[in-house]
Parts: sequence; structure tokens; C-alpha cells
Amino acid sequence: MKIVRHLEIEKDFKKLKKHFKTPIESLESWERLFEIKGLEETPAIDRYPGFGTHEIYKARVVPLRENCGKSKGYRVIFELIKESEEVCIITCFSRHGIYKKEQELINIIKERIE
Repeated sequence: MKIVRHLEIEKDFKKLKKHFKTPIESLESWERLFEIKGLEETPAIDRYPGFGTHEIYKARVVPLRENCGKSKGYRVIFELIKESEEVCIITCFSRHGIYKKEQELINIIKERIE
């Protein structure tokens, strides 16, 4: 499995860094786990409906060095592309409170997968 980050993920990090301590390290930790375990064995991954033929998934990322649990953690949204090898494109990395409504997050995802 190859993991690639969308070019605009840097915008997500800038927003998160203003409010939270370790968003980059938290995502890197999740990426290592996902590379080892894969889609089936990594906990807290669900299909994100409403994107047609795109295989979009959402997962919870446990915040590192922050005093909160998984439920207050980050959300990583990724697209799985099956070619000669599976490629995971991380399209969005966020946390509730950064976007006001779920539709806002959906719109960002739709812009990035086109």
C-alpha cells in the first residue's frame, strides 16, 4: 500500500496548528499503522457515502500528546485507488471545530477529488 497526501493537506495543517499541538505527528503515526494493518485491520475506518464511484473512507486519528481520547481526535479522509498496487490518497485531515458543519467538510473533499 502506498500512501500519498493531497497537495492541499498543508492548508489543513496550518488551520490545525493554530489550535492543537501535534497534528502532523498524529497523522504520521496513523499512516504507519495503516501501512502495516491495511484497510481491513486498522480500527475506526468507515466508508464515507455520497461520493459515487470514488472509494472514500473516513478514519479517526488519536491525538498524540494531547489530553483527550479518540472521540475528540482528528479525522482523516482518504480515497483508495486500486491500480497495479493500492494507493491511498489522503484528501483531508481535520478536527471537529475547524469546520462548522459536516457539509463544509464534504465540499472540501469533493473539490479535492476532482
